[in-house]
Amino acid sequence: MSSLSINKFDYKLSSKLIANKPIPLRQNSKLLYLNTKEKTLEEGKFKDICSYMQKGDILILNNTKVIPGRMILKKETGGKLEILYSRIISKDTFEAIYTSSRPPKVDTKLFYTNNKFFIILKVTNNILLLKKNTIKSIISIMKKYGKTPLPKYIKRSANIHDQRRYQTVYAKKEGSIAAPTAGLHFTRSLLSNLKKNGVIVEYITLHISYNTFKPIKHENYTRHNLGSEYCMINKSLINKIKTAKEKNKKIIAVGTTVARTLEGCASLNISSSFSGYIDLFIKPGYKFKVINHLITNFHLPKSTLLLLVCAFAGKKNIFMAYKHAMKHNYRFYSYGDCMFINNQS
Repeated sequence: MSSLSINKFDYKLSSKLIANKPIPLRQNSKLLYLNTKEKTLEEGKFKDICSYMQKGDILILNNTKVIPGRMILKKETGGKLEILYSRIISKDTFEAIYTSSRPPKVDTKLFYTNNKFFIILKVTNNILLLKKNTIKSIISIMKKYGKTPLPKYIKRSANIHDQRRYQTVYAKKEGSIAAPTAGLHFTRSLLSNLKKNGVIVEYITLHISYNTFKPIKHENYTRHNLGSEYCMINKSLINKIKTAKEKNKKIIAVGTTVARTLEGCASLNISSSFSGYIDLFIKPGYKFKVINHLITNFHLPKSTLLLLVCAFAGKKNIFMAYKHAMKHNYRFYSYGDCMFINNQS
């Protein structure tokens, strides 16, 4: 098997370890601390994460907000089609993933009320380009008629509790298909305590689209086309990161989306405020330029997210940690437990 084979990043997971719902209190998730240099693991609770950070360290979170973009639409023929919002293209158009064995046709009307509909402009593989027929914004339509877009491996329908729990407490800017799940463990109290201790808490925005979860179909994972996602970062954060690096402080990315935003902007040599698209595919062999710590959940096998954490911490370290997590009944994926990875020299 080639060293570039995605099958090298496969693992077997008992369905019992897939978190089907959140635990009652966000901060009570398990925390597995990995020191990549010493190749050691420590077990703890997320509520104790403050003990790993000191004055002058920077904690960076993604303040994107999940859009309730899962909708079941009706065709003029009476048939139904389920879609999942992916990203805004223009004021009147957006992309969505569809679930159907038969591709729908261009110009098909998909109704969400008796007289309000989206019309299909384009069909590409499993992605639709849709246009609305009302002055209402795309996001306002989703908020009124859509449901929380829980991942498919959660084998239940979204409920009223998911509207709150599948959202970070600091979510602000609407636009994501999914929650930046590493941030789900934080409470306002935890963030307040970190600030009181002198930790610098900052935010970027990256709107998570289907591209984050797009399956890798090539056995050679380097041939995968990740696609681009929209992000925003301000100059003051870039300057604070520069100062922290000079002082050898921790630069902590909360989640893979923050890691990709910071590293993507660094790869483009961005030194001032930026809003636009990045398409950096972080995979083993990538040399990180910005972050030295990463808070992240346990990811699906053979995914781009698993490739990113393996690039950061080393495949052997990650698979050692995952093996430990499985043995000790950690909860996996979006509503699951998390890791705090120290990769600082």
